[in-house]
Amino acid sequence: MMEEMKLTPNVLEATSRDGLSQNLEVLQKELTLCEKALAQYLETKRLAFPRFYFVSSADLLDILSNGNQPKTVARYMHASYSDLNFTFLLI
Repeated sequence: MMEEMKLTPNVLEATSRDGLSQNLEVLQKELTLCEKALAQYLETKRLAFPRFYFVSSADLLDILSNGNQPKTVARYMHASYSDLNFTFLLI
């Protein structure tokens, strides 16, 4: 469907296709489910380590996905531990 839309230069014609609205509604519902599941997952991590409440969801996701790379994670530590110096991790 996206390939067909890409080939149609007229916006009104491309967006008035049959079934497009229903497809977008389904995608929106699926996206909402994914967002809720991700929020629940991040909440479990915050419950396990409360200092994660001081970190945004996007940053927490980056921390969790780069947990084995101290240099990458170190840049977020100022939010959780503002009174400590983490320059030793950057060496």
